[in-house]
Amino acid sequence: MAGHGNSSRRSAIEAKAVCFGYDVATGVVAMLVAPLLVQRQEAVATPIWLVVFAAVVFGVAATFSLWLRGVHRQVWRHTSLRDVVRVLQGVALAHLMLLPLVILARSLSGFPLAAIYVQLGIWLSLLLIARLWARGRSTGDLLAMIRREPPYAPRALVVGPADTVAQVLRAARRAPTGSPIRAIGIIETTGSDFGRDVEGVQIIGGLDQLASMFDHYTARFGEMPWIAIAAPRDDRETMEAALAVSSARRATLLRLTTDDSARLLPVRPADLLARPERRLDMSPVARLVSGCRVFITGGGGTIGGELARQCAALGPAELTLYDASEFNLFEIDQELLRLYPNVVRHMVIGDVRDEARLSQAMRDAAPDLVIHAAALKHVPLMEQNPNEAILTNVLGASRAATIAAELGVASFVFVSTDKAVNPSNVMGATKRAAELFIQALAPAAPNTRFSLVRFGNVLGSKGSVAPLFERQIAEGGPVTVTHPDMTRFFMSVEEASALVLQSAALSSSAQGGEAALYVLDMGEAVRIVELAEKMIRLKGLAPGLDIQIRYTGPRPGEKLTESVFYESEQVKPTTVDGVLEVTSVNAPPFAEVQASLDAIIAYASRRDPNASLSMMKALAPNLFSGDPWGTHAPQLH
Repeated sequence: MAGHGNSSRRSAIEAKAVCFGYDVATGVVAMLVAPLLVQRQEAVATPIWLVVFAAVVFGVAATFSLWLRGVHRQVWRHTSLRDVVRVLQGVALAHLMLLPLVILARSLSGFPLAAIYVQLGIWLSLLLIARLWARGRSTGDLLAMIRREPPYAPRALVVGPADTVAQVLRAARRAPTGSPIRAIGIIETTGSDFGRDVEGVQIIGGLDQLASMFDHYTARFGEMPWIAIAAPRDDRETMEAALAVSSARRATLLRLTTDDSARLLPVRPADLLARPERRLDMSPVARLVSGCRVFITGGGGTIGGELARQCAALGPAELTLYDASEFNLFEIDQELLRLYPNVVRHMVIGDVRDEARLSQAMRDAAPDLVIHAAALKHVPLMEQNPNEAILTNVLGASRAATIAAELGVASFVFVSTDKAVNPSNVMGATKRAAELFIQALAPAAPNTRFSLVRFGNVLGSKGSVAPLFERQIAEGGPVTVTHPDMTRFFMSVEEASALVLQSAALSSSAQGGEAALYVLDMGEAVRIVELAEKMIRLKGLAPGLDIQIRYTGPRPGEKLTESVFYESEQVKPTTVDGVLEVTSVNAPPFAEVQASLDAIIAYASRRDPNASLSMMKALAPNLFSGDPWGTHAPQLH
């Protein structure tokens, strides 16, 4: 790493020397040529020795003036208005330094004063044309050279690789409201272009110098600058270093998006994970969704709403969202209206338990793709309300799948959870029961391709740990963590939804008659206490000092660790990065599963938790060994 840094510094020094040499050399050449051109026009002879002497003296003046104005630091492919201004200032200063000599030479030997004007035009043309050519060859955007940042924007240190920072700063200056920040320095993370300027902003150091540069500019301006991350989302080293500096100094840490909008956004909890979000090729999903009718249960929830957004962006023929919450449907409907006004939308209020309402809604929608995301998922609440979990998660899923099969829907996707693997709580058990039902139903419905998708916790979803931590931090703490060794798999709602759609696209090319089971590669499990500490530091606070972390003990039904597949299940990679397929799925007999679920649902409908849970345990004794609900079951149920 040190060798790479030294090599990059040498390359930067060599590039600066070449560019600076060009600037000075063109000035000298222009000073040699200009008197000769004027001499031919005016027919006045100027001694050659005087022309050479003036050129040499001008070369010295140009070297001093351009260095003084920092022109030697410029990276031509990122030339900006600041760079152009510095070039003009350097040129003007060089001519001011030369002027006394020219006046003296004119009085002694008749040096043509008009040569100064000719030389000025030639030199400026050579300086700016070279920069315009480099800028145009690199980016094709020349107008950015004349844009400037608004003076009221907050000062910020921009952290990221030089090319990405240049792209972000250009996009920010193209924004209708101007750049959201005034970049005062760049912390370059790849070790290149040290000491040079990018978009008129100097690269002041590497990632290891962020803290010292932050302190320097705080003292210089009398206020703390912001830290703006312009690095790719998968650059976790940069995020960790910036988070450490910002938390130690209580500085504002934000992210500049690297797309054309260059928006300034808060750092999300997903940005703190060790595993970066995947950026997937959505063309297979586009072929599935574009022009088809999509029906999403739980469409107003966190996952369902994001699925709706991603489907709407792909141009479906119709999009129907089914949800029991009027408010959730209203919110997502307004958002889709604003973002995708041309998409035909239907908002249907209904409960997945209500067979008549669900059947009517699906018949009216006549969907090609059904995504069943409706569920009750809050683990402690489901421990206290097991029958409601059974009626929504088991009865609702079985009815949605059965109606889809009866209507001959082309694809049906069931959103499951890692808690369905060796379930230790009611919510996981109900999801596993729904998985078994759909696996048993699939052979009886060959016209519908069924797929099941398991993944872990979704950061930012309603009732999840990240919003809870944010609220506790805002209230001054303490932040409550159940156990110091508690780990979970996490992914962002955008990534989880994208992978669900990728799974749907994969299953669409498979043969009917068997339910495909996919598990999402969640990377390494994350310790909950580490996530809490990072979120505290993200607010510029110190864990254990400003905000206390209090351990409360595992809640009923919670395990310390989770898994996304059983040991007996064999998985293989698919063509989609992050999606694994379980190859050893053995569908249970439909009649047996149906009979067991009928009994479970009957007891749940009578609100008899002991009987319904006993029946659920008997549904798959090889999976639910022992007492899956632990010692808390007698007190809760």
